[in-house]
Amino acid sequence: MFDHKAIITGELEAGETVLWSAQPRQGIILCSSDALMIPFSLLWGGFALSWEYEVISSDAPWLMAFLGLPFVVIGLYLIAGRFYYDAMLRKKTFYGITERRIIMLSGIWKKQALYISIIDIESVTAVKNSNGSGEIILGPADDQAAEAINSAFQNQVPIPGQEATSPRLNNLVNVDTPYAIIQKLRRQLGSTGSSPAD
Repeated sequence: MFDHKAIITGELEAGETVLWSAQPRQGIILCSSDALMIPFSLLWGGFALSWEYEVISSDAPWLMAFLGLPFVVIGLYLIAGRFYYDAMLRKKTFYGITERRIIMLSGIWKKQALYISIIDIESVTAVKNSNGSGEIILGPADDQAAEAINSAFQNQVPIPGQEATSPRLNNLVNVDTPYAIIQKLRRQLGSTGSSPAD
C-alpha cells in the first residue's frame, strides 16, 4: 500500500489539515453479485473458448476465428480480468477528509480527482458489514435508497464505464471513523439530513 496520508496531503489547499485518510481494502474482493457473475462468466468464457477452438482446429474460414475473438476477450475479462482491474484500481485509490472537504483520488493510468465540499453534502449513508467494513455514500436521499438496495455492487468499478449514481467511499476497512468525522463536520457547518444504515 502507498502512504495515503502523504498523497492526500499533496492535494491540500492553504490552511487545510488531513483529519483522516485511507485506501480501500486491497487484493481480490468478492461481492454478492459474484454469485451470479461467476457462473455466467464461466458459461460465457467456456462457450467462447470452445467455439474458438473448434473453429481454429477445423477447416472453417479464418474470418470465423477473428469474429470469435471479441467473445473470447470478453469471456476472459469476465472470468478473471475484472478482478485484476478492480484490484489495480483500488491500489491507486485514496480517500481523505479535511475540515473543508472530502478528497477522492483514483485512476490506474491517469489521476482522477473528486473534491466534495462538506457544506455541499446533502446526506450521508453508512453501509456497514458485521466486521465494521463497508462504504459511505454521499448524495441525495433518493440515490442513497437505490444504492442501499443495490449494495451488491460494492466494488469501485465492477465493469469499466459503470459508475455509481452517488459519490462513495468504497471498501473501507472501518466505516465508523470516517462516518463520525463527516457527520461532526456537517453539524459544525450546519448541514442536516444524515441517513445511517447498518
